[in-house]
Amino acid sequence: MRRPFFGIAALYLAAAGTACAGEDRQEKNAPTIKRRHNLSDEDLRKQLLKVPEVGLNQPTAAALYAEMKAAIKADKTGLDPLPADAGGRFYFKLTKSFNRPDMFMMPWRTGDDSQIGRDSAERLHALSIGLRTLLRDSVPKINDEKRPDPKKVREGLLAGEEWTRSAGLPTLLQMLMAENGDTRLVLIDVLSGIKGKEAGVALAQRALFDLSPEVREKAVQALARRPAAEYQQTLLVGLRWPWPAVADHAAEAIAALELKALTPDVLQVLREQDPQLPFQQNGTLVVRDMVRVNHMCNCVLCHAPSQSKEDLVRGFVPVPGEDPPPAYYAERTGMFVRADITYLRQEFSVVQPVANAGKWPGNQRFDYVLRTRKATADEAKQYTQLVKDGKLPTAKTPYTDAALFTLRELTKMDAGTTYDDWAPVVQKLQKALREEKESR
Repeated sequence: MRRPFFGIAALYLAAAGTACAGEDRQEKNAPTIKRRHNLSDEDLRKQLLKVPEVGLNQPTAAALYAEMKAAIKADKTGLDPLPADAGGRFYFKLTKSFNRPDMFMMPWRTGDDSQIGRDSAERLHALSIGLRTLLRDSVPKINDEKRPDPKKVREGLLAGEEWTRSAGLPTLLQMLMAENGDTRLVLIDVLSGIKGKEAGVALAQRALFDLSPEVREKAVQALARRPAAEYQQTLLVGLRWPWPAVADHAAEAIAALELKALTPDVLQVLREQDPQLPFQQNGTLVVRDMVRVNHMCNCVLCHAPSQSKEDLVRGFVPVPGEDPPPAYYAERTGMFVRADITYLRQEFSVVQPVANAGKWPGNQRFDYVLRTRKATADEAKQYTQLVKDGKLPTAKTPYTDAALFTLRELTKMDAGTTYDDWAPVVQKLQKALREEKESR
């Protein structure tokens, strides 16, 4: 799955939060999610702290910026002295010096796939500035509150025609997915009012990846009012996501939405190996896993440097050892990147505490990226042994448990624990669904 723009170093003061207590957001006749586990957003956040961090940190980012400044100063041509992928080239050399090629194995976007056209860039430029201004103006001026008032954010977004169309989706998702819980609930409200498959996919992503049970449930309730064809494939992908919590969220959503047509796809999970294990791809043993990237440190890794004030979606690069700028898009001097060229895009983002933050906030945004990398020697050895011992696919994994939960909820029965147990049940259910459809 691909996601909207990885973004530029924004949301400096974003902080994780929970929804307002006592406010009744339950919609009449809306589906209620039956939970696989009673994990809080804090429980899930702690799980994500264990995801390996890649990319630049403050010291290595400072070294890159020093190289870039020296190249600009030494240039005598008057042309751009920096290649568009300056950050990627620096990071490649860094990973080689560490003898950690795995750190460079990420889903890099190249060529035309990394750049959007001018019309899209102009739209993103205007919408980014507009939403940044709305968020800043929504922060209360009293009690040192640093988070936007969700009521003001909702009023501003629902009053703006630009936020009712799919063109605003990349900006909304990029800038609001890492805001506090109440603002993320506003995001669901706004997405619910946008027509089309793109908004359905975005809501399904929120149902899978948001850490708040309340936000996920509201996303599922919004999906219940949309055609299943918009989002059901996104939920199916979640059943095989290499973070078991996402598979649980997918199972909960599919069950709550009563997507009985998906039972054959869910059934297949029962005879597949754990998605966290290695698998063969084009003759190479590979692993799908998640890594996380510090948002503030990796502007130039994820975007092309900008050396012209005429560039669109131009964002200031925060420098280690210096205070972040109070007005991100208002900066006129310093180092910049252009977000119309994006080499990495995240699946979702979460604000996490940072040790040794220096002058930067103690809580910073991390972007979580799904990648496919070559298996390590140890992973390959362990996998080969499992195959030799006949232990693959494993009969019981977190993913088979999620699939069994889904099948039991959709059929309202318990046929057993294996593929063979469930295959006749699913066949009968699908036959009944076909006959019902033909009789209409």
